[in-house]
Amino acid sequence: MELSVISRMRILIIDNKQSATKHLTPQLEQIGFRNIQYVESTQRALLALEKLTFDLVICAYSIKRSHDGLYFYEKLLQSKLLPSETAFVFTSHETNFEIIQSILELPADDILAKPLKVEKLYKRISRVMRRKQKFITVHDFINEEKYNAAITEVNKILSYQSNRDLFPLALKMKGDLLLLAKQYEEAKAFFTSMIKIESLAWAEQGLVKSLIALGFDDDAEKQIITLAAKRETKTMAYELLASLQIKQGAYSEALESMLIATEISPKNMRRQHIARLIARLTHDHETEFAVTQLLLSNSKNTVSETPEVYMKVVRAGIDFAMTADPSQVNEVMNATRQYLTELKRKFVNEDIQEDINIIKARMSYLENDVQKATDLVENFTRDNRKLGDESLADKAKALHEVGLKDDALAVYKVIEERAQKRANYVDDQLSDIALFSQCITQERFEKEQVRLNPKELNAEGITAFRNGNFAKAFDVFSQAANIMPKNTAIALNLLHVISKLKLSTAIEEVNTHVLHSVNLLEQKKLSFEQAQKYKKLRNLLNV
Repeated sequence: MELSVISRMRILIIDNKQSATKHLTPQLEQIGFRNIQYVESTQRALLALEKLTFDLVICAYSIKRSHDGLYFYEKLLQSKLLPSETAFVFTSHETNFEIIQSILELPADDILAKPLKVEKLYKRISRVMRRKQKFITVHDFINEEKYNAAITEVNKILSYQSNRDLFPLALKMKGDLLLLAKQYEEAKAFFTSMIKIESLAWAEQGLVKSLIALGFDDDAEKQIITLAAKRETKTMAYELLASLQIKQGAYSEALESMLIATEISPKNMRRQHIARLIARLTHDHETEFAVTQLLLSNSKNTVSETPEVYMKVVRAGIDFAMTADPSQVNEVMNATRQYLTELKRKFVNEDIQEDINIIKARMSYLENDVQKATDLVENFTRDNRKLGDESLADKAKALHEVGLKDDALAVYKVIEERAQKRANYVDDQLSDIALFSQCITQERFEKEQVRLNPKELNAEGITAFRNGNFAKAFDVFSQAANIMPKNTAIALNLLHVISKLKLSTAIEEVNTHVLHSVNLLEQKKLSFEQAQKYKKLRNLLNV
């Protein structure tokens, strides 16, 4: 880079360690940089980026915590607060496999290992800025969703030998763009040709995505097994497997795959959000609650610690308590109340009162204070435009729980229309937009088909059983098992009523429920009474 260019560049350094100003700033000045701004927190960095456009952002991977720089960059990408012409580079004293892998997944423009020598710093920044400048038109087309035009620009870069140092990035970008443009046949051929030259992780991933999109599921699965055997592609493999399983409608298996991916890469919040939504789809609210608790724990003291992340864990706690075994409810509700208290204490000035009122209504219903829940519901705002999709879904549940079924369905219709419009522009099985849309469609359908909520279903099933109306009890407990597939009490009640039925009644459906109930109860830790009842029912049913 020429000195005249260097002197005009605007740099933002984000680091709370004094060493950043003592060492990095003088080194940058020695190179010739003059316009350098330094901030000690991601909050101040956000303000700086809102006011000015920087040519280069140099951010510490660890600011307050071991990964908050990473979450800050992720937030910038999601919020589209980082202009395409701005380069983003991480610095870190540690450059272990986990850190490098997490940065590459986003990806950032570079990672610099501390301490840095002036000569090396100059070379790395020069390389990053040249690369950024060369691809600026490509990024502009991507932001405008003009993927074919972006492919043309990448091909131009690849046509000049003087850009040889840019070829690895250009080739990867071309593959990504072919997928975005839904040119799956061309993408498959392109990734296959790349793999023949060299075993590149991004090309292997792209090939699997192409195969899934083209319907070659068996070939995709074989490729995934190969990727799972290698350390550097293991996380990617399980994520791809989850994508394939969702396409095939195997949501429980997809959740298992996604949970493995989150365990391997515990700092990746996007994967945790995906796991949360798949858990919601499978009605595994215990796992959903656990994942949201992990999300909140990872968010603490970072830019990702927002009211929404607290509300996600509170909502998941309520849904878990609503469908949990009676022995679990108090513990879950106590934890949920603590999260709600923390939410109100930390974000007292935020405009979230309507969200909190919805949460309070649902908690009141759970605590059997139906009148308080009804009073809160009657005071809900009629203007749904001010509420986010997750809050609206919670509002629909609150309405349904106090008996306003038609009002609940009307709210679900609003969210479903919103979600489907966004999902139409997404072609990714693991997109949070696509998964949320599926959750809402499923919940709306269930509310239409099953007019009772989980608590009411269980009570009605028990009443029908005690009255000797086993056919009705079977119907009610079957509905309850679909909504609460992890509830041991429901599984036992269903087995009990099946033992009273004539086996000529819906034999295939009965066998399905028996198999599910037995599988669940074999995995659960049962109380002494539950274990005795389960043993007796297995003998009666000869299973």
